[in-house]
Amino acid sequence: MAHRTYQAPRITVEEDMRAVTLDYQSRSLQQRDIPEPALEHDTQVLFRVLEAGVCGTDRELALFRLGFPPPGSDFLVMGHEALGEVTAVGPAIHNIRPGDLVAPQIRRACKPPCPSCARNRRDLCVSGKCQERGINGAHGYFADFAIDHAADLLLIPQSIAEFGVLLEPLSVVEKAVQLAIRLHEPDARTATVLGAGSVGILAALTLQARGFEVSVHSLEAASGYRAKLLDQAGIRYTTALDEKADIIIEATGSPGATLQGIGSLAALGVMIVLGATIANGEIPFVNLVVKNQTIAGSVNASPEAAKLAVEDLARFNPEVLRGLIRRTQFGDFEQSILGPPGERPKIVHVL
Repeated sequence: MAHRTYQAPRITVEEDMRAVTLDYQSRSLQQRDIPEPALEHDTQVLFRVLEAGVCGTDRELALFRLGFPPPGSDFLVMGHEALGEVTAVGPAIHNIRPGDLVAPQIRRACKPPCPSCARNRRDLCVSGKCQERGINGAHGYFADFAIDHAADLLLIPQSIAEFGVLLEPLSVVEKAVQLAIRLHEPDARTATVLGAGSVGILAALTLQARGFEVSVHSLEAASGYRAKLLDQAGIRYTTALDEKADIIIEATGSPGATLQGIGSLAALGVMIVLGATIANGEIPFVNLVVKNQTIAGSVNASPEAAKLAVEDLARFNPEVLRGLIRRTQFGDFEQSILGPPGERPKIVHVL
């Protein structure tokens, strides 16, 4: 199937630029004008943000349940899912050129670096002092322009530019799936994903691409939009956890669903938890012991997982990816962040 040519939206360059921010004094979500960034180091890249995605983390941020602004600032520029077009590069950069499309990796190493950050595994930071752009201690990408060091950017081929904004959530999924496969003894064949949001559907597509028989469990009606989208991908949708699975990926944010999912692990089964928080309930530890089961958490993405995400965006059914996304304009941020989720799981703002 031929890919559509991606047409980058154009904006007029002004001295200041628009940004969607969280104000920590008024405890409010608001648009404000902030100065445009400028290159300060020879390894930096300036890019015009074309699109910014919204996810559950952004909604939690807007409720001030997590996150914090950069040091010395009383506001945080939101946005950790982005696609940009390069407008300028530092003199030390030779692999990225103006006009290239890029997607950022959001986590920045702690200082001084812990052992994980020192070996370029910021996703495994053990100090708890790393920064995440648009979430913890560093401004994000829901603004007209942004700057990153070239090492923090991934080139997005024109052929998959329509889906480049999915790079960040898909990279998180790639790491989780890699971890599950590594922890499971050989011959894992079946997988269940808890949750039919964008992360859940991307997880199901990733597991399917790795040869698993995949089902997605959620509470949406079996006749609903997301169930039909999964059916289009050849993935079973169910509202009941009625079968055991070798691998379970939790993508709900629901502690209750996670506890329920533990009971659906097969012998040798592995569950990777991506979003669940505090739970009150019983865990049958005896099953973990006698059935050799494993429960692990995962956050952010490794460099390898990010590269796999670029590859998989080119492999997945483009019609299914297209069906994930609802694009809207910059000014609709209050509705997308503070309002209820829509039937399409991924809202993307065109800047």
